[in-house]
Parts: sequence; C-alpha cells; structure tokens
Amino acid sequence: MSKQGTIHLTYWREYEDSEERYDPYFKIHHTIFRNVPLSQLKRLNSETFKNRIKEYCDKHYNETASNCTGHSGVDMIHGSEYYYTYGEEFDLHEDERDYNCLFHDYGQKVNGRQFFKHDFMPDLTKTLTRGYYDN
Repeated sequence: MSKQGTIHLTYWREYEDSEERYDPYFKIHHTIFRNVPLSQLKRLNSETFKNRIKEYCDKHYNETASNCTGHSGVDMIHGSEYYYTYGEEFDLHEDERDYNCLFHDYGQKVNGRQFFKHDFMPDLTKTLTRGYYDN
C-alpha cells in the first residue's frame, strides 16, 4: 500500500498568532485515525460520524493555550497531503537535507497527542515519516 491509498482523520483547533500580520490564525491537528484504507472513505466521510467525533473532542480537549479562538473541526486528509514532504514542495533532490521531512504537521510522527486511536498500517508510517532530523 502507498500513501495514495490512505486517508487520515484529524481533529483540529484554531489559534491566533498576534505577531503574524497576513494570516493571524493557524490550526493544530491531532490525528485520530491514521492510514485508513480508501475502502473506508464512505464511513469516515459521514457527517454524523464527523460530528460525533468533533463533539467528543470538543468536550474532552484539555486546552491550556490562551490564544485558542474556540473554533474546531474534523478533517479527512488524503495520504498525498498527509505525507507531503519538503522534497515534493520545493523539488529537492533525494540527497538534499530536508527531502523527506514532512511539510505539514498533523501529528504523523507521534501517537501521544490527544485523541489518537489507531494506526491501521504502522509499518507504512515508519517508512514515510523518516526525515533528516530523525535518529
């Protein structure tokens, strides 16, 4: 299986960056389900299912940041975006420093963020999350 054959369910919360002039808001994602096969697309894309996940996470989220805007949501992210690298974004060569480093932070490398439930293909995760700064 490749990253193109997967989807990922994430919960996000929005925060304000008072020092940023052009886009003062950013989201922090927490992966709930990782590497879900595309055969489960219909199930994960159900508005009822996403609303239940959002309500649960909103109710149980341990918020400590004062710059949280109160906006949150649940996103389904395709594997090509979830595992998108600096090499793909900037057309780097494989031997360049940041080639395999992930461009977006959805919590791909950690299972310790709030609400993580299951990685359906942990071996795939290991092959796609290796970057220059990893040991």
